Amino acid sequence: MKNKQRELILETIQTLLELQLVSVRKMLNKEDTAVDVVQRRGRKRKSLVDLSVELLTDEQRPVHVDELVELLMDRYGRVTDRDSLSSALAKKAKQGVFVRRVSPATFELLK
Repeated sequence: MKNKQRELILETIQTLLELQLVSVRKMLNKEDTAVDVVQRRGRKRKSLVDLSVELLTDEQRPVHVDELVELLMDRYGRVTDRDSLSSALAKKAKQGVFVRRVSPATFELLK
């Protein structure tokens, strides 16, 4: 039992370090990194719904929540639970704000 717990903890730490390394490498490839950091200071972080709307804008097609979770991680380094994101987007869709549900757990931008 202890070995399984230890292995799980070490794998989690490894995953976090890999994600941090990806972020650092992306930052190194940016030319205006210092300016970007200064501009972000004092600003609120975008919500997962806002980032999802940006992704849907870029994709210009209906996207399943599972794919949105992967895109959030790849493009923004944001980790989220599939169910929470689906719930948040469903709430916006029900209100008629930003997105609409086209099939179970699949959303597109309102036109």
